[in-house]
Amino acid sequence: MKKWLIWLSCIAMVVLSFSMGAAAGTTVKGPSGLITLPTADTLAAGELSLAYHLDDGRGIGSVAYGLTQSIEAGLLAGPRDSRVGVHAKAVLSQESTNLPGVAVGLCDESFYMVASKRLASASVRGHVGVGTGEYDGLFVGISKMLNSVTVDSGLKNTGMPATLLAVEYVRGGFNIGADVLLSPDVRIKVAAEDLKHVILGVNFKVSL
Repeated sequence: MKKWLIWLSCIAMVVLSFSMGAAAGTTVKGPSGLITLPTADTLAAGELSLAYHLDDGRGIGSVAYGLTQSIEAGLLAGPRDSRVGVHAKAVLSQESTNLPGVAVGLCDESFYMVASKRLASASVRGHVGVGTGEYDGLFVGISKMLNSVTVDSGLKNTGMPATLLAVEYVRGGFNIGADVLLSPDVRIKVAAEDLKHVILGVNFKVSL
């Protein structure tokens, strides 16, 4: 337990040392969110997301589509005996300056409700929710987007991709990870689930 607290403290310090809020990417099982946790965000209307993740060596493929500006739905395959599952999310209220965004959804056999809010003073975004199954009660997440920057290599300036850092607490354990945005439509995920199991993923988005 001490080891987990030390890890969480170190990562929280790194996350809080930067200055830009974060937007959600795609979770391992398809819904818009962080690493494994959904957030109160959805894909834009007409946006299609295709993703493939390796979770501790187990392949999980997913697809999601923005039906409207506040509803997304999709399919996932691989997490349980290679069968196909469904996921869907609806935003009940959009995030504003004073109020959090709130969404409800399902992912495979799990249901959840989540609230997301940008914390202006800390320049991070917090996420709190409750769910069944995979989420098993209360879950909490914090995310931070690192801006694209330009690094002078001595020979030429090189643009570094934006990176979304995330820390999650779910089912009594901590997950940490990063989404590297190679372009606005392509990102890769590297994470540690429960600070032990490695998650690797790639996500493509297109507008139809």
